[in-house]
Amino acid sequence: MVAPVTSAHERAAAAHQAAIYRAMTPQQRIEQALRMNATMRRLLALGFQSRNPDWTDAQIRRAVADRILYARTG
Repeated sequence: MVAPVTSAHERAAAAHQAAIYRAMTPQQRIEQALRMNATMRRLLALGFQSRNPDWTDAQIRRAVADRILYARTG
């Protein structure tokens, strides 16, 4: 669930972003979603790595997978 937009600047930014997505082809939207997913995974991995410098790459990958698998919303 997206947090409610409160300021005029946030509303304008959200409208601009929505216009950009509407102008994309379905293929471009899928590619963007895949890029965003990869970025999210990299950021999660870097966070786990910085908090657990002794972890192996396999442990970091597992932690990322667990975070995504067991994520809760709301």
